Amino acid sequence: MIEVAVTVAIAGLDPEEHFLYLAPLSDRREGPESVADYLNGRRRFFPMISAGVPKMINRDAVLWLKYEKLPDVAELEMTLIEKLTILELADGSRIEGVIPIDRPREQSRISDVLNDPREEFVRIDDESETYYVNKKFIRQVIPR
Repeated sequence: MIEVAVTVAIAGLDPEEHFLYLAPLSDRREGPESVADYLNGRRRFFPMISAGVPKMINRDAVLWLKYEKLPDVAELEMTLIEKLTILELADGSRIEGVIPIDRPREQSRISDVLNDPREEFVRIDDESETYYVNKKFIRQVIPR
């Protein structure tokens, strides 16, 4: 398993540091499991460890998850489009950054990403961190 340190914001609680563990093989694509695979896979509850305590966190309660932006195989692949965007969340907070869209041109609008039922979390990168935001908590999207 591949240990990844993340910060998790759960609805109604302050964000906390957690560790999640990615599988050596993804069930969604070739290669190791990515954070996107972990969040957008079949799991309804995410196994994580916080302050040494194992937890199972309900996917529907996760507002967002973030971690240090690190280069990985997926980030080194060519991204077709990067859209500077502001996500306003249900709690009034905002996350501003770039949404990478690696899709065919005819499916490369932000609305295509937001309306894709295969993924419950949308990725947005700021200068130093990668966020995965639960679409259920996005109130509005402001393309820049």
